[in-house]
Amino acid sequence: MGRPDSARPRSIGDRVVWPIGLGGARWSLDPDVDEARAVRTIHAALDAGVTLLDTARAYTTVDHHAHNETLIARALAERSDADRVLVVTKGGHVRIDATTWGVDGTPTALRRDCEASLRALGVEAIDLYLLHHPDPTVPVEESVGALHDLQVEGLVTMIGVSNVDLEQLARARRVAPLAAVENQFSPVDQHDRPVVDVCREAGIAYLAYSPLSGRDPAVGSGAPSLPRSRALAREAGLSVPRLLLAWMVHRRGVIPVVGSTRPESAADSAAAASVVLTDDEWSVLDEEIADL
Repeated sequence: MGRPDSARPRSIGDRVVWPIGLGGARWSLDPDVDEARAVRTIHAALDAGVTLLDTARAYTTVDHHAHNETLIARALAERSDADRVLVVTKGGHVRIDATTWGVDGTPTALRRDCEASLRALGVEAIDLYLLHHPDPTVPVEESVGALHDLQVEGLVTMIGVSNVDLEQLARARRVAPLAAVENQFSPVDQHDRPVVDVCREAGIAYLAYSPLSGRDPAVGSGAPSLPRSRALAREAGLSVPRLLLAWMVHRRGVIPVVGSTRPESAADSAAAASVVLTDDEWSVLDEEIADL
């Protein structure tokens, strides 16, 4: 077989990225924060070809209001190839305390979050800035309009939305051109297929968070589900997570954003973009995933 679609970089606006991204939420939200390991994980992912890092104002420890973004800035400052990395961050969703988060999609809050992210990341403009969660008390048009204002001012290069349904996406698109949508999507939880399809038709990049979770969180951890696919992975010398990520990229055209916390898992996930299978082998995955 020739090089599959899954090995081709993906476009987000006028930027080109590797088809697998790395998300940083767990580096700051997990109970045991290990900053040194998080930085090593970032380096391992970038060394393996990853060019998209995903963070947010809400990804932070209780006592550090920009923990995740500053970790990424620290890691990128150590690299000579940092300019090839597209950093996604999000505003309008905040951590209040150890167990509480809130949303604030007002233009004032989004501008405040954006300016704080600029300082934490140490950049003059954010590559891709997303509304993290629609605020039920603020029309999504107003929130997206605020992001568009930030874009016009040059504080952000591209804008998008996260955690939106079809109606919210349609309303957001009427306000300004969107470069990306970031929603939850995985082989075992494909409820967002309609949004995936709309994004594909519109040329909007679809970033899939929690790509290895869903109704069966044990998929990829040795559970007995997907027996034929697991056998295929063994025969091909692949981990099951790498195989499932490859399916998402190759068969669904999305950009999975993996939440790796260890260098070895980040490198394994990045390699999913280069998986080559026969048509029959892809069909095995299609059939078993359809039955989940």
